[in-house]
Amino acid sequence: MSGYPHQELVTAFDRLTAQLTQLAEQLLSSDLPLWLPLTDSEQRAAIDPRRKAVALYCNLWHQGDGDGRRTDSRHGLVAIDALIAAQVERVNAAKQQFQTALGPFRAQQAEWRKALQSRGTELREALASKGLTRLHLKQCYRLLPLEQRHPQRVGFNWYSSGRSIKRMTPEAVQQALLKMGADKPHISLQLAQLAQLAAHTPLAQVQQQAPLMRCNLSFADGAIRHAMNLSLPLLFLQQPGAPFPVYNEPPLAAPSGRQRQVRSDCRLEETPFLPSLRIHRYRDNH
Repeated sequence: MSGYPHQELVTAFDRLTAQLTQLAEQLLSSDLPLWLPLTDSEQRAAIDPRRKAVALYCNLWHQGDGDGRRTDSRHGLVAIDALIAAQVERVNAAKQQFQTALGPFRAQQAEWRKALQSRGTELREALASKGLTRLHLKQCYRLLPLEQRHPQRVGFNWYSSGRSIKRMTPEAVQQALLKMGADKPHISLQLAQLAQLAAHTPLAQVQQQAPLMRCNLSFADGAIRHAMNLSLPLLFLQQPGAPFPVYNEPPLAAPSGRQRQVRSDCRLEETPFLPSLRIHRYRDNH
């Protein structure tokens, strides 16, 4: 890449913010209906739901402790016209272009940071002025949810039972435990437990996934129902004369604990065999 290495990235970022600014202006001037649940504190502060929705769509920054694993999320429904729908598509295209431009920047970040230190303040300030050091990448990447049809009904439901399962061998688990420090009492105890298993015993590492809001759409014309995960209010194309979709109002925060019963045919033991790595045994192996 010729020239300053950040230039393509900054250009892509400028394009994204320009498209978001245009979308914000269109949404704020729209008189189409919307529904956005507000927290108690937001209601006390008389926060306008439309402005809150726009803030959610346009927020690219870290908040609070700056934890990049958390995103500012909210469910809801926002009716839009064809002009706004086209702008939403331009925003999503700009998001994808920014993610592509960031690829080489992230891969060579260490080298570029070193180069910045030797190039004086002008180049460093060029990056800092764009806020690139505080960007929330997940919020930059996530596409705005757009439905080109007018749903008749929308069902919102928290899904809190998701988990990822990675199959592992005892040898691989042993190596992972050793990296944690065999001299630590709780690790040495788990290594001793692991040593009692046969070398071919299958094990599973389980990771509980963060709660997700699921959105189920049904349509008046009998079209196939559509379901999606939703981290931002759903933008849908308003059909002239059609009533606002019927919807339920789930709690703003996901319920604590598992909401679904453990399936009777679950192959994994419920209690971790090696808690430090969240390793479970399979029920049919002993």
